[in-house]
Amino acid sequence: MSKKIVLLNTWHNSYDDRVFYHQAKSLAEHGYTIQIISTKEACYKELDNITINSFNDSNLDRIEKVNKITAYLKAFSPDIIICDSPLAVLSTNTYRATHRVKIIYDVTEWYPSKIHLQRFKGYQKLVRYFVLLMANLSAGLAADSFIFGEYYKSLEYRSIYFWKRVCKLPYYPDLEYIENYPLREITSEMNLLYTGKINQDKGIDAVMGAIKTAGIRSPEIKFKLKIIGNFQNKENRYRFNNLQSGLPANVQVTVIKTLPFSEYCKAIGNTDLFLDLRIIDFENTHCLPIKLFYYLACGRPVLYSNLKAIRREIKNIDFGYLCDPTDVESIAGHIKEYIDNPNLYAEHAANALAISKSTYNWKAVEQNFISFIESHFRK
Repeated sequence: MSKKIVLLNTWHNSYDDRVFYHQAKSLAEHGYTIQIISTKEACYKELDNITINSFNDSNLDRIEKVNKITAYLKAFSPDIIICDSPLAVLSTNTYRATHRVKIIYDVTEWYPSKIHLQRFKGYQKLVRYFVLLMANLSAGLAADSFIFGEYYKSLEYRSIYFWKRVCKLPYYPDLEYIENYPLREITSEMNLLYTGKINQDKGIDAVMGAIKTAGIRSPEIKFKLKIIGNFQNKENRYRFNNLQSGLPANVQVTVIKTLPFSEYCKAIGNTDLFLDLRIIDFENTHCLPIKLFYYLACGRPVLYSNLKAIRREIKNIDFGYLCDPTDVESIAGHIKEYIDNPNLYAEHAANALAISKSTYNWKAVEQNFISFIESHFRK
């Protein structure tokens, strides 16, 4: 009988890049029977030997969500459930009360995160933090083992649940998804890219400021900034519109809504320089950005905020610059440096692609993941 695994998402959608395009596909290729259950959209589909059986929980209260998740699990009867959140783990633990199953908690997010607390103030924020913290600690206790996408997010769990098995599974892309383009000289035009949430926290202010300054410094270059992402609210859109005012004539900005994964991988390749200049605060600096490894796979330099998590993961930054996002003059200086020094630009681009192919790709970590999953079936 085939070994059955559910990837249960209450934070991520059915076609999440990590869950569907990497974990699920690898597991299916190794002979496991795979079902993805997401609570983010109603969807049933069979694709690449993976069954997607998801529902929309937007009109359900917490108890109804747990009951529906439990019903879906009963219908499939998995041997292992890989969960993406405390709610997913605790729902699975309810199911485990009457079924034999292993629970793996795949930790990729801070919990509680600042996004969970932004609607609260004063003592309400403290109470909310404590409630969410207790839920996460309960989830950690219920899990049989952990998958960690990065170092800093693992520390709490490793110290408290030190006896449990762990697997490090970074956010490296399968290079088959990335479309590479020939490197071109930047003589009259420069294509830049920013992707993700379009807000101040994620760095859109710094990006726009740097592009504006670069445009003023290099009037002979046409700067084309492509933004792939969404606004979370009207305030963010209004702020962005203000940032666009006063841009030099040689700066063009295009906004594209968030793309499906396969389209995203194709869209980012034809870029000369990637920008991610998020604010450096406690949470951001301890988060390892997934997008960084996709940018490296494209074989182009990057300008990133000087995040502690990046410095720990990659010791030698020879494919771009880690920047102070508040210093737009310095960031613009790096952009001009690539324009004025084509040899440096080509060297950083080559280094990005080389390190992606040698180290920061899915094939480099896939077997460790498969072996970890297989270990749960051994007596």
